[in-house]
Amino acid sequence: MANQPPHQDFKDKVKAKAYKAKERNGLIWIYMSSKKKAPPLPNLEACLVPEKELDDYRFVMRECNWLQVLEGDIDTSHLSFLHFGGVERGDFNRGHKSREVVGLRAPEYKVEDTDFGVSYGAYRPADNGEINWRIAHFLFPFWAIPPSSPLTENVMARAWVPMDDHHTMFIHVGRTGSMGVLPVKSPIEMQQFAGLSLIDNHLPDATDWYGRARLVENEGNDYNIDWAVQKHYSYTGIEGIHVQDQAASESMSPITDHAFEHLAPSDIMVTRTRRRIVRAAKALKKDGKAPPGSTKPKVFNVRGGSFTAPEGENGLKTYRDWVKPIT
Repeated sequence: MANQPPHQDFKDKVKAKAYKAKERNGLIWIYMSSKKKAPPLPNLEACLVPEKELDDYRFVMRECNWLQVLEGDIDTSHLSFLHFGGVERGDFNRGHKSREVVGLRAPEYKVEDTDFGVSYGAYRPADNGEINWRIAHFLFPFWAIPPSSPLTENVMARAWVPMDDHHTMFIHVGRTGSMGVLPVKSPIEMQQFAGLSLIDNHLPDATDWYGRARLVENEGNDYNIDWAVQKHYSYTGIEGIHVQDQAASESMSPITDHAFEHLAPSDIMVTRTRRRIVRAAKALKKDGKAPPGSTKPKVFNVRGGSFTAPEGENGLKTYRDWVKPIT
């Protein structure tokens, strides 16, 4: 206090609020509880493998509530429409991981609560009389692991970190191959695949809180939609899978009005996750009980992904048997 005489100095009485922090694999983890002892960091696979193996880091701000963007991530059937709406099954080479997704765009579902959050499997017929399963997870407090590639390759995790009620920071951490949704055939040769790039075009960072990790394509320029491409080739006319997701989530308004919803059986993962979050929030408020898994890091050591299994098998059980040696 440079302009105070020493006998009027009270700098030792003024404290700045601080939280415990730890860096791991390029991310800074913050412990915001009032309890003195912080639990171990969650064993998210994508945050445990050697950092040199992780070459897919993405940071994008979305101008809407964190829950509605997370719900888009755990609604895996949207891949068949929002991203592959202009694609048919025959456009994929036989055996391609996304072939069945457009072969039957309305799958059946199985859902279950877990120690870390909620898991579900979307299943549909595949070649040779087998069933194609796509397993995805919600993990407390704001993580999702969608089935972007086969179970054996899908080393990735995605966080939807709330900045405030109307802004969310999307963080994707993954290994090469974990975003393997694209067809074998080249988009240059197959115009049906227009828009399916994974490139994020960022604006220069500003210095304000909301001035970082913004995409060039945004609500102000209609996400650079190309109406001619939409008319002839693409479901959206928007270039970039993440930009298509962003357009869908932000166009619902900063906080969508759930009173207008008419939820269907295909929304079962969304409804189960909402219920799980509400129960956890009530338990924290009433009894001070932390969300499930917050003190047990090993329960987060899971993986999403796709695979085929014989008809009649419970894919969630098959997944659990498979994932133990993989993780």
